[in-house]
Amino acid sequence: MELSELPVETQLEIMLADHYRFQYLVAACRAGLFVALENEPGLSVKDVAQRLGLEEQPARILLLGCTVLGLLRKEGGSYYNTPLTKGVSGDYEGTMTSIITRESRNMYRALTWLPESVQENTNVGLQRVMAGNSDNLYERLTENAELEAEFHTMMAFHSRKFGAAIKENLDLSGYRHLLDVGGGTAANAENLADRWPHLRMTIADLPSVADKARKRVGELGLADRVDVAGIDAFSDEFPSGCDAVLFAHFLEIWSPERIQQLLAKAYRALPPGGGLFIIAPYQHDDETGPVQAAYLSAYFLAFASGEGMVYTGREFEQWLGTAGFELTSRTVLGMEEAIMLCARKPS
Repeated sequence: MELSELPVETQLEIMLADHYRFQYLVAACRAGLFVALENEPGLSVKDVAQRLGLEEQPARILLLGCTVLGLLRKEGGSYYNTPLTKGVSGDYEGTMTSIITRESRNMYRALTWLPESVQENTNVGLQRVMAGNSDNLYERLTENAELEAEFHTMMAFHSRKFGAAIKENLDLSGYRHLLDVGGGTAANAENLADRWPHLRMTIADLPSVADKARKRVGELGLADRVDVAGIDAFSDEFPSGCDAVLFAHFLEIWSPERIQQLLAKAYRALPPGGGLFIIAPYQHDDETGPVQAAYLSAYFLAFASGEGMVYTGREFEQWLGTAGFELTSRTVLGMEEAIMLCARKPS
């Protein structure tokens, strides 16, 4: 039965209980429950308590919650992982555990300030949960090496998740040098270098991120093809010499006014015939979904920047036209998870 088919009171009760669901998941991940059961399926309550260093009563409560939520299966007195926990029972960096950790440490706390952020039109959540003077998350991360590393681990997971779709749909055969604005620690570069062996790339990101990107590029053996520029995308001009610009999961962070500034800057940096590519979370043109668009928009408002949201493809098309670009294609990726817009600077 769909949620919308339930009685209204029941729907509201489910919403009210969401914090219990998430906290059980966090507690299990933090304790190492799913990894323990992956290594030793069929543990009892007593076994779990011993393996995880817990008292038996809280171990019993944790197992009850995870069983009720479908995270575990109980047979007699033995507990087993379910398919739902496959993504959180292995290596930290290769699973959703990195995302859950970040959600619990910062985003869950920050989103409790969404009502105030809506009222004040700024990211009150960031101001309440993370120390620093900058008005956006990304610059505050540069002041905390541990949180910055955690953030880029999470982003690398997302990049791997979307990597196949991007490689399949982004046609760079006609370009020789791609500028990846906000390219992070080289996740996009890794995917695209494999797909387009002729392509040179330049990653442009904040100086502290650029240092990590250079290290990662070296580890990948791509130093002869991938350059890294430490810049502020708003105060610095883009590096020259590129004939294509990629904004992957970057523009949605910012306000419409700042997005148009970035598109104008890309237009100036490109030669006639140059390509412009946008990959961003997807929102229906009629602004009714999908649900991830609503979640991420709250994240940008209350935490990340206080000004961005998940925009519609129609809005991006309008901004591209205003900047002088000609739209060549628009593609929805995955299960309505992202949209890719391809455009060119007229010859």
